[in-house]
Amino acid sequence: MADTERNKQTVARLFDAFRAGDVDAFDELIVEDYVQHNPQADNGLAAVKEFFRPVGPVDVDVHRVVAEGDLVAAHSNYKNWNMAAVDIWRFNDEGKIIEHWDVLQEIPAETASGNDMFSQLS
Repeated sequence: MADTERNKQTVARLFDAFRAGDVDAFDELIVEDYVQHNPQADNGLAAVKEFFRPVGPVDVDVHRVVAEGDLVAAHSNYKNWNMAAVDIWRFNDEGKIIEHWDVLQEIPAETASGNDMFSQLS
């Protein structure tokens, strides 16, 4: 299996863990010295587990996933927080997440264009 496909599968497993509220599943997906670029969370596997532990199950819909090289990006709707997100993860050679960035935007009731934040026009 190509590394990009393996890494996309790891992201799918991460989202499954989010949905189940299973932070212990992160142990198989994320390295101990994970680097975090979200300003609300600290570095490290233990920190990301503590960040998500009180949240419980996350209601999230993933709309698209793109992978290139050692990076995977997901465009998602985090319904718990009414947020549209693009998460970007970087992977090591063993297929574990080593770094994370995200861009978050609150989902408005309506948009100037009339287009929602997740659909794809034909």
